[in-house]
Amino acid sequence: MIARRAVLVGTVLVAAVACSGGARDEVRRPRSTSTSSSSEPSSSTTAAPAPAPSATAIGTHAVGIRTTELVDASRPTPPNGGAPGSPVRTMPTTIWYPAVGDPTSAPVPDAPGDGAAGSYPLVVFAHGFNNTPGSYADLMTRWASAGYVVVAPAIPLLNADAPGGPSHADYGAANIADMAFVVDQAIHRAGTSGDELELADPRHVAVSGHSDGEVLAYALALEPCCHDERVGAAVLLAGNLDNARVLPAPTGVPVLHVMSERDEYNPYAASIAFDRAHLPAPSYSLTLLAAPHGAPFEEATDPHFDLVARSTVDFLDLALKDAPDGEARLDADVAAHRDLGTLESRLSKPAAP
Repeated sequence: MIARRAVLVGTVLVAAVACSGGARDEVRRPRSTSTSSSSEPSSSTTAAPAPAPSATAIGTHAVGIRTTELVDASRPTPPNGGAPGSPVRTMPTTIWYPAVGDPTSAPVPDAPGDGAAGSYPLVVFAHGFNNTPGSYADLMTRWASAGYVVVAPAIPLLNADAPGGPSHADYGAANIADMAFVVDQAIHRAGTSGDELELADPRHVAVSGHSDGEVLAYALALEPCCHDERVGAAVLLAGNLDNARVLPAPTGVPVLHVMSERDEYNPYAASIAFDRAHLPAPSYSLTLLAAPHGAPFEEATDPHFDLVARSTVDFLDLALKDAPDGEARLDADVAAHRDLGTLESRLSKPAAP
């Protein structure tokens, strides 16, 4: 179990708007054409051979998929690329969840949820620039099959289908507030009979994101302005956390940061250097060797995809389900694919006697 210390800094929605909306100026990729804990001064790297990893829960559950629309009536969407603005912020949202059915089948729209085992931890995911939630359907399906309810909104203006085209016109504070709104809505609707989110457990929540979306999840997990104490874990994919332009606070939220060694838009040397210097314990940095920015997270045919799916589930099981073998599985899964990735760990130092 990862020890965690919650810190609430301000009210989430107010704090999100107060975050610097200035230049979060990572160069983002175009859309894929296919579908007080303290860090130890040095990190350990998984490289030596290890026993074959134990089987994870991936594939245990059939997966259902639903769509809904979340609307924040308290904030406007600005005009964009010739398209008029709106007095509200509308986010078409896709939900993947454990369902009754054949675990080997593709996700089934509106399949009945599998409530036999009770509720499931909640993961709120933010896509990257010029992408949609559907761009990550393979990974989201793997998470749901491992016993998670995944909620993925289409972020206003950031998504590929935004009126007027994808844009960074209000990227920063407005999109952090979008993510905070979705987390709040998901938590409040979780466990409600008859709701799309009735299977979600509001007591166990993770945030995740890819590229631009990674920065939004980072804010809710680690930024002093925007930390949400209900967030129990963060899975951050493909980016340099320094793009947030804010150093992480010691919130105690466990983090898995996955980086691509040949990321076309975020030089790897700077990304790993930031983690080593600033990412607080408990955290893990997974390097995908010779990997690009998008394919390991979007395409099940990519050679790194299975490692990404297994390692993220290992971490989520450790952080949200208190899986006693979660860390051992994470170490073993990476070691078993040492030609594809390496893992660095920053764990809490033991308390002084």
